[in-house]
Amino acid sequence: MSESFAFVDAHVHLWDHSIAGLRWRYLEADFDHPRLRGMHRLDAPAFTEIELSAQAGPYTPDKIVFVQSCEEDVPGLESAWVQSLADSRDAVHAIIARARVAEPGLAAVLAANSGHRLYRGVRDMASPLTIGTPEFTAGFHTIADSGASLEMLVPYAKYDDVCALADARPEMQIVLGHAGLAEHSDDDYYQAWSQRLQVFATRSNVTVKISALASGRDPDWSVASIKPWIRHCVDVFGPERAMFGTNWPIDRLFGTYERLIDAYRECTDDLTAQERDALFVGTATKIYQIK
Repeated sequence: MSESFAFVDAHVHLWDHSIAGLRWRYLEADFDHPRLRGMHRLDAPAFTEIELSAQAGPYTPDKIVFVQSCEEDVPGLESAWVQSLADSRDAVHAIIARARVAEPGLAAVLAANSGHRLYRGVRDMASPLTIGTPEFTAGFHTIADSGASLEMLVPYAKYDDVCALADARPEMQIVLGHAGLAEHSDDDYYQAWSQRLQVFATRSNVTVKISALASGRDPDWSVASIKPWIRHCVDVFGPERAMFGTNWPIDRLFGTYERLIDAYRECTDDLTAQERDALFVGTATKIYQIK
């Protein structure tokens, strides 16, 4: 199934250790993560669209959505670097920047990123800890007022908090990252996650990004093990509000790019051509305003 096909990869990370003021903490040997182990094995002087293409082979994506992944000395520095890659060699086609929604200084962070042509929104890796607080709610409205989107990684226990924000600002685009942060692979967890995910069915301003199903919940994944999660996301959101990302190169710890895309295709091979096009191209193109 590896013949050429159209694909917008909605979740890619890049790095370059030669860029002053940026630090990719997860690539350092002493970094600890509750599920991921040994991410430092991915480290190299740089990982850009060049290395991605070499690893993706026949599935090299047509377009790339860059998602923040580093600590920066000053706000907007990571976006500036990625924008320079886009300007010089068409490396990426949308930028999701780093922000902490509940922290003071959010407006300055948004302003620092807003001048970059491909900037579309922000991601908050700390959102599970702060969503539901007055500070997060205030920050959310600041982001909405700026016209940017917000990508959140929150477990199903926090879905009601996401819904409250979505209802408060129906014009605001929210992306539920990593399939709603699926964290475990047992049947009880799947049942709880799948039931709670239903709350987004009627909230048209929330989109799900199907990604990290290996790094998030099942390092020994197979097509059979990830298909129920993928199909439930599609069933709840519909193809027009769901999109595929690879979480590359993090998920290289659990298989090859080609194997992952083959799995995505096999899990959706009974859908219509229009539905598959939305999942692999159309939704990401619309949400991230890719030209």
